[in-house]
Amino acid sequence: MARGGTTLGTVVRWDDARGGAVIEAAETPGGCWADASVVVHSTSAGGALRAGQVVELDWTDVGAGGLPFSALRVVPRGDLQATVGG
Repeated sequence: MARGGTTLGTVVRWDDARGGAVIEAAETPGGCWADASVVVHSTSAGGALRAGQVVELDWTDVGAGGLPFSALRVVPRGDLQATVGG
């Protein structure tokens, strides 16, 4: 039976060629693949994320993209982004 949950994570990199991102979170050791189609945006930008971006991540332990976990839903968290001097 698959397990999953919701957590905060950080985008490691965006892969234009594959249309998705690698996200790291304590609950997803080894990385989580997030396809662009599961990224929620107020402005689409094609679902692209950027390295260092903090996201809320709904995940499952059913692997994808060569990683042990996959994202079911990814929401960028603008309220938790690092700022200069902050």
